[in-house]
Amino acid sequence: MNEIVELCEGYKRLSDLDPLFELLQPYYHMEKTKPLLCATPWKMVQKVKSNTAVLLIHGFQGYPGEMDYLGLKLYQSNFDVYCPRLPGHGVNAQDFLNTNKDDWLSVARTSVGYLKKEYDNVFVVGHSMGGLIATIVAKEFNLERLGLISPAFIIKGFSKFKVNLINLFKKEIEIDWHSDSSFWGICERDEKDDITLGKTYWSKLRPRPLLELNKLKEMGTRSLSKITSKTICILGEKDPSVDSIKVESLLKSKISSPLEIITIEGVNHLCQYFNEEDKRDYCNDSIVKSFTDLG
Repeated sequence: MNEIVELCEGYKRLSDLDPLFELLQPYYHMEKTKPLLCATPWKMVQKVKSNTAVLLIHGFQGYPGEMDYLGLKLYQSNFDVYCPRLPGHGVNAQDFLNTNKDDWLSVARTSVGYLKKEYDNVFVVGHSMGGLIATIVAKEFNLERLGLISPAFIIKGFSKFKVNLINLFKKEIEIDWHSDSSFWGICERDEKDDITLGKTYWSKLRPRPLLELNKLKEMGTRSLSKITSKTICILGEKDPSVDSIKVESLLKSKISSPLEIITIEGVNHLCQYFNEEDKRDYCNDSIVKSFTDLG
């Protein structure tokens, strides 16, 4: 059953006929494989076009389907919502390795540029690496609202030196990853797509893309002090990937515009589609509230 179509009348997968999709096509030139259904970019647009669009940006090795719960909440609050796919994500390992920070950033920049021509207001939300990209484009385009979910400004166990050292000797490192069926989305999906994504992305650590992630981390950190957006950041108290305490301290020290930080107890890195409904809703509803608050 295609649950997202039933829940959201304005949901459409971005296709060749969509003007934004057409603008983004050059950034996928290196890909040899079609993305999984869950990784297909999408939009949720009101019958009567909203005056505000929200751009959602998924994370490192993530996919657009990870943002569907948040997208639905925003759509139900009368926003138009767009979620493109970052190049190399949701396809295969070689396509992923053929991309870099410039490809990922270009999709976000092009999307914001397009939306600013179509809407009075454009807001942006990013998860994990998407939070770094969202911060960069919020600064570059002087966006009014910025949402960050588990932004990857400080990654546990990660250093540029360590990754460079690994890169000298290994192209990938196996990680103990297991499928968890308690996490699921409402987007269109292929059967056992989490197994495919897990084998392709989440069960292996690849140094080269991590070095590209580090470049975005450095760019995003430099952008923080120049942010003029009203910003909300959602952190998971039990995030195994991002150091939530240090990220909170960093944001408070760098951002001078209005800033709200919420740490959700017992939640991991996947705040926006956590497997406990009340905590997932707390994350997504908090972002909606911040974006609809006129203060």
